Amino acid sequence: MNENEKAKQDEFREVWIESLLVSAANPQEHTDRVARAMEQIGKDSDAPHSVDAVREQARSLRWWTLAIAASFLLVLLFLVDSGGTSGKAVAAVERSLNAAAELMTRKYLLQVEYRPAFGGARTIDHQLYVQGKDRFALQHPGLLPGTSFWLGHAGVDSWVVPAIGPVLKGDDTFLSRWIRSREELNTPFLHITTLLTRMMSRGYQLETLSDEEIVMPDGLAVECQHIRAQRMSANEPDGPDIIDLWASLESGMAMRLIARWELAEDEIGRESVVLTFQHDEPLLGEEWFTAEAHYEGQRTILRADSQPTAEQQR
Repeated sequence: MNENEKAKQDEFREVWIESLLVSAANPQEHTDRVARAMEQIGKDSDAPHSVDAVREQARSLRWWTLAIAASFLLVLLFLVDSGGTSGKAVAAVERSLNAAAELMTRKYLLQVEYRPAFGGARTIDHQLYVQGKDRFALQHPGLLPGTSFWLGHAGVDSWVVPAIGPVLKGDDTFLSRWIRSREELNTPFLHITTLLTRMMSRGYQLETLSDEEIVMPDGLAVECQHIRAQRMSANEPDGPDIIDLWASLESGMAMRLIARWELAEDEIGRESVVLTFQHDEPLLGEEWFTAEAHYEGQRTILRADSQPTAEQQR
């Protein structure tokens, strides 16, 4: 089966499920329609039926309809699970996406492991702050000891605050281009929601693994669901080959996410991205996700998505 046929089959399957669920969710309306129709038939026939008899027949028909619908759903769930994508796994990832969309500031350790051109492997640790589905701020270690630079997204503007020099601002396209030019940070997966959304895409097959206990930096042990997404489609050229999610059984929040790329022996580039929850940051608000929160004094601002002119911040 090719990709187009599989996509059509998935769409038909979703429409079918929706129609069955709509019928199951509105059984009384369906019953009343059947009863009215049968009552009208009874009036027009030579052997009239009583209203009670009509309604009794309608109730019987209703339960037969629900039984058949339930049977179809059970068969469908069996087929879905036997194909490798578990309904439980899908529900777990959706729950994590909902938890990630909450307007709370959370801190994660982001570790990017990459294979440089000169051989070997290198891992860079970053401090990542996320708030909701689209705000993030990332602290990247600088070249000199004790230095760092920041980059992030504030909902409208993307920005980069280097250790020295002008502050860069632009749209999402600007930030993607800037990140791609940095070998040690060449990954678009800088937010929890980015990886979770990729797990839910058509190019991945989900499965539920055994629950595991994750020990947090403060020593607290958290019981987690373990969900794995395996890349099945060549239409995801930049996507990880495997994404593992450990989501809290209690809250659904992503406690750890690991994305892996299977590189050829002589291939360079990123090998893995690991996101590990550290703790909540309730004192950090929306302003933390702006460029201005990460430098002091006056800095020159450059708009990277406009003409190469600079203006002094007031």
